[in-house]
Amino acid sequence: MRKRKLSGGIGSREVSTPRLMTHLLESGPQEGVPVLFVHGNVASSRFFEEALTVLPPYYRGLAPDLRGFGRSEPKPVDATRGMRDLSDDLYELMKALGYRKVHLVGWSLGAG
Repeated sequence: MRKRKLSGGIGSREVSTPRLMTHLLESGPQEGVPVLFVHGNVASSRFFEEALTVLPPYYRGLAPDLRGFGRSEPKPVDATRGMRDLSDDLYELMKALGYRKVHLVGWSLGAG
């Protein structure tokens, strides 16, 4: 797992799950209330970079790149499953990070 620090206290790392390697931006305290930010089509986690920097200090901001976007693994999506590949990816990511419940913020494709 490779970690980097970006401006505004945002961290960047890759998280491996049984489904794929996901790039993740994160901010806030490890024990903070998790908020999952899901980007839209033709975008990446960087869409939420500013939001991650202004979260109140008791929240943990998590902004992954969906499969095939940003720096996540470019695995194909099975069109017969609709949005299920993406939601299954996010579910496995949250399990890998140890979260059972999160607040969800979605934009465009990410709101699906």
